Amino acid sequence: MILQKSFQYADLKLTVQTKKSISFDQFIVPLYLLNNETTVFITYLDKSNGKTALLKALLNLKEGENDTIEHLLEIAEKTGDLKDFVNAAYTDSYYKGQTALHVAIEQRSANFVQMLVKKGADVHAKACGKFFQPNQETCFYFGELPLSLAACTNQPDIVDFLMNNPYQAVDVRERDSHGNTVLHALVSIADNSPENTEFVIAMYDHILFKADQLHPKIKLEEIENNEGFTPLTLAAKTGKVVLLKHIVQREFKGCKHLSRKMTEWAYGPVCSSLYDLASLDTYEKNSALEIIVYGSEIPNRLEMLNIEPFNRLIEEKWERFAQRMFWFNFIVYVIYLLIFTAVAFHREEGKDFSNNQVGYLLLTGHIITTIGALYFLIRGLRDMLRKRPGFQSLLIDGYTDQLFFLQAVLFLVCALLYFFGQDEYVACLVLCLALSWVNLLYFSRGSKNMGIYNVMIQKMVLGEIRRFLVVYMVFLIGFSAGIFAYIHECP
Repeated sequence: MILQKSFQYADLKLTVQTKKSISFDQFIVPLYLLNNETTVFITYLDKSNGKTALLKALLNLKEGENDTIEHLLEIAEKTGDLKDFVNAAYTDSYYKGQTALHVAIEQRSANFVQMLVKKGADVHAKACGKFFQPNQETCFYFGELPLSLAACTNQPDIVDFLMNNPYQAVDVRERDSHGNTVLHALVSIADNSPENTEFVIAMYDHILFKADQLHPKIKLEEIENNEGFTPLTLAAKTGKVVLLKHIVQREFKGCKHLSRKMTEWAYGPVCSSLYDLASLDTYEKNSALEIIVYGSEIPNRLEMLNIEPFNRLIEEKWERFAQRMFWFNFIVYVIYLLIFTAVAFHREEGKDFSNNQVGYLLLTGHIITTIGALYFLIRGLRDMLRKRPGFQSLLIDGYTDQLFFLQAVLFLVCALLYFFGQDEYVACLVLCLALSWVNLLYFSRGSKNMGIYNVMIQKMVLGEIRRFLVVYMVFLIGFSAGIFAYIHECP
């Protein structure tokens, strides 16, 4: 006769089918007494989170051990549910996707990690719950994958086992729901502190070496995430200055194909080095240099620009072609200003252009100034969309862009009012002309001697003068209201 009995223990419901009567203590404590006459099915009690007996046992290790885990795996193997049991994951939104392998790695138990992988644990399981997402407070993002978790928690022995074992080795190209590989995950957890950076750099190089030994054809550093960032460009985007410096200046004596810096010769403290500019220079889309230059809100931005070869790249670009382009733009802008000023001075209100040489010149001047305004408008919109700065960075980094954009808007408004015969166009014309000459100061940045004064004026306007104007307006409004109330006669 087959007897069926259910036991409840903590968060678990245990159903037993047996040919003989057994007590609760006989079953739950000495699980190893299982014989051919007893079949055990382990089910969930709390279906809201999906926690299994294995997950609970791994969360309650004592000095890294829990004998119950082996017995649970033995039971699952005998019932034919081993694979499903080992890979059962949390189902609640907070810890969704976390499996026993994740928990074993989090508990830093290399023995149980090996045991679970041997029993068929999925080495590519993704813990994608809210707790494991980036940019969340009181949460920990590690890349969702078991390999990324082991790397981010500084467990090189488990990393080596997962990458090279006879049961199921991980695919180092595997990406999480954000498209991040293990290298992206390491970049994400770097925080520029000495202790953190030391272990992240060591683990980064270790995985790079190991992946190259096991899979020579895989270019792990060239894999992009969902946002199009490689580990190098992600470090630039997130301001991980120490890690970025290590990556771009990495030099391995015995493994040159993994090096990004190669020293040609050295004489005392002087040396000549070659740098790999892949993903660095602006000839590639979404390059590190472009990200840093246009990343208005990137932390440690100036420190990253001082890293070689970024510093040298900027100097070379300026000396070889950017300087000539800058001064050419200066000359063109001066000519534009002279034409604009002449057109504004010789304007004829309420009259059509004369059918003579002066009329043709005025018409040509109007066309040139309109085209120039459209150019400044389009360039301003493009730069703002490219930089996407916040309010604070917009005041500092996008200061000149805003002035040129405002100049273009004022001119186009002036042109529309003039076309429809509105006298208010004069006010816009005056403001636009004055602002156009003020914007000429932008080109003083091309000179080391004059550029510093332009920067000083900008800081004064955006700093002390702006705060003074706020205080001044408060006092002005207050005293104006008081004086008005004093002189106003009651009806």
